Amino acid sequence: MMEKNASKNRVGLLGRILNILGNAVLIILIAIGVLVAFSLIPIKGNYRIMSVMSGSMEPALPVGSLIVVKPSSNYRVGDIITFLPIDAKTKEENVTHRLYSIEETGSRRIITTKGDANKDPDERTITQDRVIGKHLFTVALLGYVLTYIKTLPGLILIILVPSIIIVYEEVNKIRREAKRMIDQRKKKHKGKRKK
Repeated sequence: MMEKNASKNRVGLLGRILNILGNAVLIILIAIGVLVAFSLIPIKGNYRIMSVMSGSMEPALPVGSLIVVKPSSNYRVGDIITFLPIDAKTKEENVTHRLYSIEETGSRRIITTKGDANKDPDERTITQDRVIGKHLFTVALLGYVLTYIKTLPGLILIILVPSIIIVYEEVNKIRREAKRMIDQRKKKHKGKRKK
């Protein structure tokens, strides 16, 4: 009898741990999904969430980091900025480097950038209108998750995993409620027999 109770307690504890882990994963996936969705809304001055996939800014921005950038009206030498290079074919081909120098030429500002891990500044300069935003903060390793989510299997996963967790939780609630109702009916039925 004691062995059954100990086994039942272990199974109950494991179930609670799995439930907590499942809920934590669900919350993290929902939070990432909301952040990504919010960053995609085409609002002027909106935050953008991006992945760092090269080592040119190490150690400040490790490979695989998730970075958040926001447009600014005031860029200064030393700021980490994300920009669209002149030769970029899509908006996804952005680069994040440190602002190395600013040269005023009439009404235009010519910006030179440099990766922290690079020996020399970037060969090509940009104008301020190519700057997407200034780096606000970094979350290590979440850039890998963001990059994966942007693929078809990742998109399916971010929809499928939370859906499975929600369905699993609801099925368990229904099962527990049905068991409770059956147990109540059995008790009522036993009580009527004794009378």
